Amino acid sequence: MYDVIVVGGGVTGAASAALLAREGLRVLVCDRTRLPAPAVSTHFFGPTTLSFLDRLGVLDEVLATGAPPLRRWHLEVEGGYYGAPMLPRSPYHYNLCVRRETLSGVLLRAASRHGAEIRERSPVRSLRRDGDQVIGIEGAGWSEKARIVVGADGRGSPTARQAGAATTFDAGAMRCTFHAYWEDVVPLPSPALELWHDGGHVLQVGPCDGGRWVVMLSAPKGEYAAIRGDEGYERLLRSIPAMADRLRAARRVSPVYASKSLRNFHREPAGPGWRLAGDAYCHKDPLFGAGITDACAAAETLAATVPLAVDGDTPQARESYATTLDERVGRKVRAGLAGLRIDPPEPGQLAWIRGVLAHPGLALEMTRRCSELFAGLPEDRRDFWQRVADGASEVLGLPPAASVDPS
Repeated sequence: MYDVIVVGGGVTGAASAALLAREGLRVLVCDRTRLPAPAVSTHFFGPTTLSFLDRLGVLDEVLATGAPPLRRWHLEVEGGYYGAPMLPRSPYHYNLCVRRETLSGVLLRAASRHGAEIRERSPVRSLRRDGDQVIGIEGAGWSEKARIVVGADGRGSPTARQAGAATTFDAGAMRCTFHAYWEDVVPLPSPALELWHDGGHVLQVGPCDGGRWVVMLSAPKGEYAAIRGDEGYERLLRSIPAMADRLRAARRVSPVYASKSLRNFHREPAGPGWRLAGDAYCHKDPLFGAGITDACAAAETLAATVPLAVDGDTPQARESYATTLDERVGRKVRAGLAGLRIDPPEPGQLAWIRGVLAHPGLALEMTRRCSELFAGLPEDRRDFWQRVADGASEVLGLPPAASVDPS
């Protein structure tokens, strides 16, 4: 009998297993594939995740993978450029870009050190039940019992389906995503987290572990067929002049990983004897760049609530997990999707963007003093400029904007 069985050995499952095993629980991790495994996802993470990895005791091991600290922003928007140091908002004022299989491997080793059992190539066929209560899992010719089963098995989660977890929010798919690994990309003078916006396409670019670079392309979902495949992906990248220059001597050293149906949704996260975490609970487009941070948040929430449920999974224990997870993950996703659009800028907008990128001090002044600058405007114009100021703060890494309306 295990205290907890975690289905899925990716970042969410491995981090959860490490924390739960560190709490003294008997933990089993099962995954249908060989571990660690790659994933179509964002690769960047910042201070919140770095702090988590430090508390878990694995930050030095992650840094030893060779992923360079990214202490600068590099933003390219329709031919305009902005670059600046990241602000020291915490002791970890940098980002890292790490392949998912590398990060999962570090976390799985941590879970093993804390006593978790790792069982790869062991697909789970069904959940074991005693009435409404989930009491374990079954595979081909084997079964195991547990007091709590955690589904950390991705957006298509068989655990969620078999548990009967209801979808409680669904905004559908907006984008398709492609990424591949490269060598010999022309580097910037200093390593940076690079974001590129070009004609409705968004690129996330950065040096990662193992001396490689990741180039992730996000496009409107209607363009999937045109881009799909190695040639379409590379053709689009090389159609952007500045990107073509960066790739002039580069070699792609991996397949192009592609995904078309990246729905933005979340499910009911808890029921009698079961929990969902990571993408199994809440999946969002990799463009959000929040997958790894949300995986760590779910792991911490499990570690704070599951030990209390091991001796008896009460409705209160399930409600505690669900409420905390919604506060830390679900609510942010719903807010981020509200009114989200990624369209090529209109001529007037493009002129403004280029002006701000040419004079970043203007953006800083706007975010610091927008209550003074715009308080006398009509309400609809105040709302518009508040969104502009908030967007400038987020994209350029500036302090949060002041409120347009001082009241």
